[in-house]
Amino acid sequence: MELNYQTIFYRPAVRKHLSILFIGFLSGILIYSFIKFNDSQSYLEYYLSGFLGVLVSYGVYYSNSKLNQILPFKKLPGTRILAGVIWDLILSYSIVIFGFWSYSVVMDYQFSFENESSLFIKIGILLFCAAIIYNVIYFALYSYNYFAKVQVKELAIQRKQAELQLNVLKSQLRPHFLFNSINVLTSLFHKDLVLAELFIRALAKSYDYTLTTYNSTLVTVKEELAFVNAYLLLIQTRFGNGFDLMVELDDSTQETNIPPLTLQLLIENASKHNFFDNENPLKVKLYRERNELIITNLKSDKTNKKSVSTKLGLKNISSRYAILTGKKITILDNESFTVKLPVIV
Repeated sequence: MELNYQTIFYRPAVRKHLSILFIGFLSGILIYSFIKFNDSQSYLEYYLSGFLGVLVSYGVYYSNSKLNQILPFKKLPGTRILAGVIWDLILSYSIVIFGFWSYSVVMDYQFSFENESSLFIKIGILLFCAAIIYNVIYFALYSYNYFAKVQVKELAIQRKQAELQLNVLKSQLRPHFLFNSINVLTSLFHKDLVLAELFIRALAKSYDYTLTTYNSTLVTVKEELAFVNAYLLLIQTRFGNGFDLMVELDDSTQETNIPPLTLQLLIENASKHNFFDNENPLKVKLYRERNELIITNLKSDKTNKKSVSTKLGLKNISSRYAILTGKKITILDNESFTVKLPVIV
């Protein structure tokens, strides 16, 4: 089996370790060259210094990964940079001292420096400068990667939101609803022209609201209720006055926000899955309790028609709230059917 070296080198893990090895070895050589700039230099000491640089690079890289978990850049960037500089200086200085000691004890080799009294001061200053440069570059790369991830996440959210909005729009523009509305209009033209005109206006307002809010992430509850009132006229014209919506919301609540067509989907859900007529009205109540909008109705079985719930509307609402608020809606299905929506200020 032939090894594809090009594929191996382009693997992220391989590139990461090659980068650490190269930067560490080069840094060790540069620091050694700077300290012994005017002294005689040894090839062996170049290699030994490069090896110490590699050890420092790996130590700093993996210790900074742990430090990010304890003190993330996102919360306290200034404190994190300062802590990183101090920690990297202590760690790298300790590794260098341990390396010199290991070379002298294990290899019985002693680095030759003319002015050994100031040697470790020079090393400390160089490592301090290297720690500052490393942490500044690390922070810049972290900021760039974090910004890129945030942008990608926002685009994904926007795409998901657009898909959910499109699904709502499709449900509103479905032919079945339009055909039923045309049939109602045909009947009204022979019975009540005034009511027919009101029905047309309500139908036009419903479609206008649906189309104009397609690209809107949120609308006010007041705007949504204005649309719901038009939609209620369509329901009551088709089924009589057996559907009653009781709204108990103060002005401040009506100025809060809601994903468009949310209330309409819940009202449509109630009308589809419950039996009601003039003698047995269906009462739907909308009110606020703490930080939730609550819409509820007593359930009544449909005895004259079968209606199988796919719960697509509820899933759509749940997904939109999860995207916009990070919170879940609450659905209670017992004697009453209740949906609790988080208030969006």
